Amino acid sequence: MTGLRRQFRDFGIAAVLAVLVATVAFVAVRNRDLAERQIDLATRATETLVATSTVLPTTHTALISAAKPSPTYAYLRHREIFDGLRWRTLGGPDHKPDDKLFYDAANRFDREGAISELLHDGSGRALVVRPTAGVLARGAVSTRGDELAISITDPTRPAPYPLLVMIGVLGLAAALVAAGALVGGRASTAGTFAGIATLAVPTLLWQSWIAAAIILGLAAAVARAQRTGATDRLAAALARHRVAVAFLTPAAIAMLVLVAAPFVIGILLGFYDHHHGTWTFVGIRNFTEILSGDGKPLDDPLNFWFILGVTVLWTVANVAMHVTIGVLLALLLSRKWIFGRGIFRMLLILPWAIPNYITALIWKGMFQGEYGAVNSLLHAVGLSDVSWFSSWATAFSANVITNTWLGFPFMMVVALGALETIPKELYEAASVDGATAWQRFRHITLPHLRPALGPAVALGSIWTFNMFNVIYLVSAGQPGGATNILVTDAYRWAFERGERYGMAAAYATIIFLVLLLWTVFGTRIVRSKEADA
Repeated sequence: MTGLRRQFRDFGIAAVLAVLVATVAFVAVRNRDLAERQIDLATRATETLVATSTVLPTTHTALISAAKPSPTYAYLRHREIFDGLRWRTLGGPDHKPDDKLFYDAANRFDREGAISELLHDGSGRALVVRPTAGVLARGAVSTRGDELAISITDPTRPAPYPLLVMIGVLGLAAALVAAGALVGGRASTAGTFAGIATLAVPTLLWQSWIAAAIILGLAAAVARAQRTGATDRLAAALARHRVAVAFLTPAAIAMLVLVAAPFVIGILLGFYDHHHGTWTFVGIRNFTEILSGDGKPLDDPLNFWFILGVTVLWTVANVAMHVTIGVLLALLLSRKWIFGRGIFRMLLILPWAIPNYITALIWKGMFQGEYGAVNSLLHAVGLSDVSWFSSWATAFSANVITNTWLGFPFMMVVALGALETIPKELYEAASVDGATAWQRFRHITLPHLRPALGPAVALGSIWTFNMFNVIYLVSAGQPGGATNILVTDAYRWAFERGERYGMAAAYATIIFLVLLLWTVFGTRIVRSKEADA
């Protein structure tokens, strides 16, 4: 019974993982088949309407005319629709529920070209838009040649989860595991492998080869671990530390779902290209396109190396200003003779306490045009107005000023805490020995500040390197995208340049690697300096 219990313990854990992999594979295959089937139906419906003026059942298919100016208001545009019966005004008095969807699809075709995709509303409907000249001869339907054939399929539900199939496979797998345990010896290991490998059968039937390979690899790994006794040692360790495991498990699950899974998915997406809802594996093409600059000159704002240079300069300038201003204010506020130090500390921390997007919008308004507060101050002292976002230098300066306002309180608080730990006797002894204020700062204050400021600088560098809000809300990358940093450029690839999510994911992976290298080498530099001190 002990051997049977051991077999089912190992099999149960592996079976949960294998069923999870098989379920993900089923959902992917089911969604792919649904999209292909619905898009094929919509495509055939457009061809049939153009060729025979007949609308296939289970589809909403129509010809949409080109946009024409309204006879009453020239700035308004309208289209006509032929749904197999007659031409009418799209969205007119006798409009139908899908008229807006047809109108939006026609406008989208004018911007992007032919469309074949599953709608993203969860209804299972497919949308296909084709020019009539690219479908079939128009016959008697139209002779203008500028219509669009648009088809929208009826809502449908994807295939249900094969619960009974999975139960049957699990039963067969459990029987193989039990048979191996009853025979004993090497048969127990073979039974474990065979039982887990059986769970790959549905994925083979679905032709999901990657999922099948993962399950077979899992079966081999569990069988090997069981053979060497690794699973027994792990089970004993978990039983011995079950209280600690119980406390750690919720946090581990949260980290897996919220951090590890999105991180892995983001890396994988970097090897795919997204176009009109379709994902295509492109290998390292996204990375090579980014790192090669895509053939653009180095001074082009779309060149990766130009953006990286701007990002590095942005990070260095901001962190230098944060540390300098923060330390100076901390030294000033540490003086006993200053009246109302608590009030000043509270006021100086406020910029950090206010949400940074609100602060960014406030500074954006202050830098705007002739009525902005900054230009008004320049006017008051006799200086001419500055068009802050018309040149790289002024736009970059506006971003740095805004982020300096946001970031110096953090360094000030860190420096204040470090200053409180310095023994006063050191300053008294240095004064007795005749040390100047600069010598006391250099040989007493600075060495005691460095251990606290080192981690703060590393953390501040990462925050600044990825400071999306300030760049996006203050300069918006102006002029011509020249003040974009890596994280804002990744956003633009995802949402402003044709939904190239794969390119954005590749950017995110590169950003992660850059910050990882900075963290590793920065930590070593700080430790070496502390050792020398």
